[in-house]
Amino acid sequence: MNKLIRGDERSAALAALSPAQKKQLATYARIMSGGTGDEGTDLLQEAFARWLGSDKPVEGPDQTRAFLRGAIKSIRYNILRHKRVVLKYEGVRAVTQEGDEEDPLDGAADPAASTEGPLFVQQVYDLCGDDEEVRSLLIAQVGNASPDDILAELKWDEKKYKAVQKRKRRLVIRLTLEGKLK
Repeated sequence: MNKLIRGDERSAALAALSPAQKKQLATYARIMSGGTGDEGTDLLQEAFARWLGSDKPVEGPDQTRAFLRGAIKSIRYNILRHKRVVLKYEGVRAVTQEGDEEDPLDGAADPAASTEGPLFVQQVYDLCGDDEEVRSLLIAQVGNASPDDILAELKWDEKKYKAVQKRKRRLVIRLTLEGKLK
């Protein structure tokens, strides 16, 4: 029974916020939602839920507003911290999930095209198996040939060039994730 009375008191404290305070909180939540993937209304609703479940005594509208601002800031911090931890331990997602329009591997940098040196390229060449097209592309790229030169030299069209480039990039990423390339 005590819980209900306290909940009513907390609800009344939220209702007692002035329109200006509510507008300030909504604006603050919208600003703080940047980079979280959530909308400002989501942060504000979570802050309301924290307020309703809190043990902090109800003192007045200004203290309620201060509590809600602190809750929004805390929620934002927790979301961003979670994202950093996931990125640190799981890395960037490199596979398509259902509903994705674009394959994440398509936008990935091509590690074989970097200046890692001849040893890295040799490792890729050795590990690409029987894929002669990927090997031919690697040899042409080591010579710093432009894509147009590669198309002319290998007698490929642009579609085939992109397909082989994509296969090579996926192979390099997979071998790197497996620890076979360093």
